[in-house]
Amino acid sequence: MPANIDLLPSTNTVEPASSTEIAAQLLECYEQSMAVYPVGGQTALDYGLPASTVGIAVSTKGIDQVIDFPVRDLTITVEAGITMQRLTGLLDAEGLMLPLDVPQAAQATLGGVIATNTNGPRRFGLGTVRDYVIGIEAVDGKGRLFHGGGRVVKNVAGYDFCKLLTGSVGTLGVITAVTVKVKPISEQTTTVVAVVPNGDSGEAAIASMLVSEATPVAVQWLQGECWQQLCGGGSQAAGQSILAIQLAGTKVEVDWSQATVLRELKTAGLTNGSILDPTQQQALWSAVCEFPANDAELVIQVQTVSSGVIEIIAKCCELNSDCVIQAAAGNGVVTVAFEQLPTGGISSALIAELAPLAARFHGNVVTLKNPQAVEVTAGSMWGRLSAPLSIMQQVKEQFDPRGILNPGRVIFK
Repeated sequence: MPANIDLLPSTNTVEPASSTEIAAQLLECYEQSMAVYPVGGQTALDYGLPASTVGIAVSTKGIDQVIDFPVRDLTITVEAGITMQRLTGLLDAEGLMLPLDVPQAAQATLGGVIATNTNGPRRFGLGTVRDYVIGIEAVDGKGRLFHGGGRVVKNVAGYDFCKLLTGSVGTLGVITAVTVKVKPISEQTTTVVAVVPNGDSGEAAIASMLVSEATPVAVQWLQGECWQQLCGGGSQAAGQSILAIQLAGTKVEVDWSQATVLRELKTAGLTNGSILDPTQQQALWSAVCEFPANDAELVIQVQTVSSGVIEIIAKCCELNSDCVIQAAAGNGVVTVAFEQLPTGGISSALIAELAPLAARFHGNVVTLKNPQAVEVTAGSMWGRLSAPLSIMQQVKEQFDPRGILNPGRVIFK
């Protein structure tokens, strides 16, 4: 197993070969009140509070088979341990895609992506994890196998376990199988990039993309020298931000959308728009996708509304002028990598500075990576809760009455 498993206080890693074996393992752990740490590709084990309760790791790597793939129905049912790279290959062979754009796709599993609610740049035009999961199977903290949704897009069977388990970080159950809906791959994709001369024009450009007739797939604000190089900006873009807009569809649609976006950006004050060639385009979006997984001293994500993006970015640059930023500007999701910890400390930067600003825009600050585990608290890791803890605790107790699933890693008692 990868070295990341050392982040967990597990005495052993088991790799069941079926959902029934996982259920039997969790029943045994429930009876012994033993902590269970669900793991997949182990790409997000540093996401969450450090675990301290000794237990075992239960891996889903042994359950990675395709259960059903009715291509004409635009759905696929797979076991949760399948890697995103393999799933992408299966879909690609049929001219289909699941547009989630996950970092470290060769290791990341579909179950882990759902558990962490990991979404990529195309969330703006194509949706998020919650939009694609239509059926789910999981094992709860008592070793009970349960199902939600189904294998067809139009279903209303049972409780909405699909949305409940998305983003649950393995605290409500071990996801064992999933049905997702998929889309045909677009005939053509292109990327428009433009240097942002100032905050006002940048804000106007973002606002114009929200109502653009061109319906972009992705709208990204990129700040840092690495982005300028990828976008071919050269000296013209030095020290400035880049707005990158991805368009997809038929050739006719993309050609029209490209001209429309260039015109709308010019109206907003971004007069130097250009089109990336295919090689540049591939390199840019690959880097955007992988950005949250980089090895910086601290990686955070501010989840807010699009109107708050400019102020959030300005505050992050104030905390550390060398930070690198990749923001899904159309969605208000700002991901920031600090090569050096912010002056004054993490708690001061995140809790005292960024959190109140994010709250003004109905948002929150979470930590994606803190490799040195500096100043790790529930506040610095998860920010303010989006729902009353008492309600979350009651849901937790229904699925995991003895608290054996990922104990101490989120906010539950």
